[in-house]
Amino acid sequence: MVIHLRKVLVGPPDAVVVPGATVRHMAVPEDVPAWLALRVRAVADLTPSPRPWLHADFAAEMFDRPWWHSERIWLACAARAPQPVIGAVTLAIRESRSVKMPVVHWLIVDPAWQRRGIGRMLLSQLERATWESGFREVQLETHSGWAAAVAFYQSIGYAPVRAPAPR
Repeated sequence: MVIHLRKVLVGPPDAVVVPGATVRHMAVPEDVPAWLALRVRAVADLTPSPRPWLHADFAAEMFDRPWWHSERIWLACAARAPQPVIGAVTLAIRESRSVKMPVVHWLIVDPAWQRRGIGRMLLSQLERATWESGFREVQLETHSGWAAAVAFYQSIGYAPVRAPAPR
């Protein structure tokens, strides 16, 4: 079952810094294989498990969307790691006839880097971009069975919302 959460932004979010990690925008197409490999690592132990993705799936989920812009994908990178891309977040702007809503489209963190602030760091970048674009709310969807993800989002101010974002 999908759960919808939202966070009201009451001021410009502070940038979160994690020692040994940096954030940058995704370079396309160079970073797509690293993003796909990160996704494999990040969802490996989830139940229910998302299906595997190929480059075509990434293209359909990202490139082919009307909201797609490479500056709306941030990558967390580690200076000293076997796989330098250790996290990623994507901002989508979903639109209906009357509403535009910023949505966390994907947040994934390498399991070896979880609980170190990488998710907070990435979301702080997304929330700052959201604020700077004039929006004061961010929404997201996650699976209700992914208890750690739900707890993480709630710990940083996301709360359940009844009406989902426009598709």
